[in-house]
Amino acid sequence: MAKLTSQNYWQVVASLWAAAIIGSWCNFLTVLYVGFVAAHTLPVLYERHEDQVDRFVYKVLDQLRHNYRKLDSSVLSRIPKGKFRGKKAD
Repeated sequence: MAKLTSQNYWQVVASLWAAAIIGSWCNFLTVLYVGFVAAHTLPVLYERHEDQVDRFVYKVLDQLRHNYRKLDSSVLSRIPKGKFRGKKAD
């Protein structure tokens, strides 16, 4: 069984939140239809424009890494971390 990390937890929370927002806008059959059409057209479009998509994705990822480093240096690194004491014996 896969180990549940905090990153996985937040991904699940964000996915469920996005699904709830989308579900409030339209009914299930519409979401199912759009998902079906996207699943069949997006791979073809990606193959056709692979270089442009990859460049854009790498650009976005670089920007996200830059912003995370900025956040980490200004906020996250200042949060005090407790000492790890190990497991308690029963």
